[in-house]
Amino acid sequence: MRTEIHFYQLTLPRKRFEISTGARTTAEVFVVFADHGNLQGVGSGSPASSMNDNPLKCRDTLSVPQGFSSDPEDFFDERVSFNMREKSPAAAAAMDIAIWDLLGKQNGVSISNHLGVSSDAVPTDATIDLKSPGAAKQEADNLVNSGFKTLKIKIGGSLRTDVDRVKAVREAAGENISIVVDANGGYDFKQASDFLSKTTEYKIEFFEQPLPGEMLKELADLRTEHGVKICLDESVSNEIDIMEAIEKEAADIVNIKLMKCGGLTAALEMVDVARKNRLEIMTGCMGDIGISISAAAHLAAGKSAEYVDLDSHLNIESVCDGPAVREGNILMNNLPGHGIRLNEDWQKWVIDRR
Repeated sequence: MRTEIHFYQLTLPRKRFEISTGARTTAEVFVVFADHGNLQGVGSGSPASSMNDNPLKCRDTLSVPQGFSSDPEDFFDERVSFNMREKSPAAAAAMDIAIWDLLGKQNGVSISNHLGVSSDAVPTDATIDLKSPGAAKQEADNLVNSGFKTLKIKIGGSLRTDVDRVKAVREAAGENISIVVDANGGYDFKQASDFLSKTTEYKIEFFEQPLPGEMLKELADLRTEHGVKICLDESVSNEIDIMEAIEKEAADIVNIKLMKCGGLTAALEMVDVARKNRLEIMTGCMGDIGISISAAAHLAAGKSAEYVDLDSHLNIESVCDGPAVREGNILMNNLPGHGIRLNEDWQKWVIDRR
């Protein structure tokens, strides 16, 4: 029996979101279906320019037959997603998630159950983008009142404004809320060092990607000189990158995103490398909708991620029935696969189908 693959491309409106590399008002998303008999797996992918990926690459990669046609297990045996990610990691992720969902439905278990854990909820942070300090303070107040216990603050623009934004968020959040910052590689070494010197009193838990991804030596120096925990995102896209960061002593935490590494299968290999080398892990997102957010939440639950940053679906037009977030927790329904279904009207956002 063949496994049939088809996909749709969607353009979704989203709340304006600005980081050091630019602002976004839409999300380009691919939804992949894997049909096997009377069962169907569903995956989603969101190509990101920071990964040298884009909608054209994603569409072209998904349009090519991937070399497995019978048992879905062949997808893993042939390491299909690892081959696909060289062309488009988002295409690989969408396909990989669809196959994991299909196998979960075949076996009647959720992804996290397959990984050996049963969980009803996973705590996530909420992200505040590059807005004015006053607007950031108001958003922080709203998020804390909604139950979030960790706030991620985007920085990497004007140093003075960044410091003022962190100060404003700390004032709104109080002392019991964890604050982390993320520059998305927007600083040079001096800026990052100055930022840390000016924000000591605001009790930042860790600094995510202060410098451009390739600056591992400088990241290691920053980590040593300031005694700050460093989380790497743009520096680590796969298990080989993690090993390089370990050799340079540049990281305490690695941010594992399905859209960077090419799906759950590759993410599990990254987790194994990180754990063997005593690094903490974060599960993150890149313009993901609920399908891939849920898959990543199952990964976070199944592998006991210390940090979770899975909130992008809250700011993008919803095309599926979850996952819901309450009191800062992603709710897990533990249905087979990733447990998320598309809404009845999701196809109104489709711009292409294959």
